[in-house]
Amino acid sequence: MQYREFGTTGLMVSEISFGTMRMTGDAAHVARDRIPTPAQIDAQNGRGKRALEAALAGGVNCIHSSDDYGTRWMLGEVLERHSQRAEVHHVIKVTTPDYEEDGFDSKRIRSNVEAALRELHADRISFVQHLQRGPQVSKNEAYAQAGDQRRISALADEASEFRTIIEQLQTEGKIGSAVTFPHTMPYGRAALETGNYAGVAHFLNLIETELFQLLDDPEWAQSGYFAIRPLLQGMLTDKRVDRTSLDPEDHKTRSGWTSRYKLLDEIRDAVGDPGGSWTSFSLRFALSHPSVTSLVTSASSEEQVNVMLEASDGTYFPASMLRLVASKVAAAGPMPKSELFMENLV
Repeated sequence: MQYREFGTTGLMVSEISFGTMRMTGDAAHVARDRIPTPAQIDAQNGRGKRALEAALAGGVNCIHSSDDYGTRWMLGEVLERHSQRAEVHHVIKVTTPDYEEDGFDSKRIRSNVEAALRELHADRISFVQHLQRGPQVSKNEAYAQAGDQRRISALADEASEFRTIIEQLQTEGKIGSAVTFPHTMPYGRAALETGNYAGVAHFLNLIETELFQLLDDPEWAQSGYFAIRPLLQGMLTDKRVDRTSLDPEDHKTRSGWTSRYKLLDEIRDAVGDPGGSWTSFSLRFALSHPSVTSLVTSASSEEQVNVMLEASDGTYFPASMLRLVASKVAAAGPMPKSELFMENLV
């Protein structure tokens, strides 16, 4: 396992961060074609527990969680008596304001932090990942310019209150830093300009490369970056990279994924045969930008963790590879993101 400093915080974070969104059998954010049986839930819970233990044993020292994933109870069970508990950096996602809400709620930041400290048996939360969906932004406007401008306009009014609660929690020793989780890069820039955030958490993979706008900007080169969704909900894995081989009931066969697979085929033609696993290739791609600190990737089995660990061996792709992929994405034009959060793409 390789480690990188998160911006200028002095915190050394493993290149792979363990994402917990899908680790349990009844996780809240997993798209399912059918309701799992109690036996299936128990079996997945066992696999998820072994996955987390394997990640920690393999050198992962950063865990990403959220109270709305419904998986934190498993983290608590594993970490309560784990010998490495004190060495783990926790990233917790906190949303305020949410869709349609009127404004920022500092009490929500505090309550989420204090609940996470209890549930994770942690002495400190290293990173509060702040997601601002509102104020007064509908889900349909989540990635639209109008919704984004509403969020940006509210930043100036909320910056002081946000800074106050973050500094209070830092003084109390409960948190380290805050990172912004922006919908768009204009919002990301505006958030960083407030001085409230040590870095950014955002999507980065072969299909979603807009984060390069910040990663390549010298003004923000000293920020830390969590690259989220490096496998694009499983699309960029050996199991699903070839759409023609998918089970007809697989979510990736639905029309919402057609344009993404078209772009992926163009990228695969451009970069050629990776000479091995496409899963590993996709993870290394997101790790290859020197400004990226860590990949947040969800794992639900020990086998998946092993693939993640193998990608962190200090071998990276040249900048020319990143530019080649980014040029293909730019030529294809922007693809809608909001639909990826829907359970069923039609």
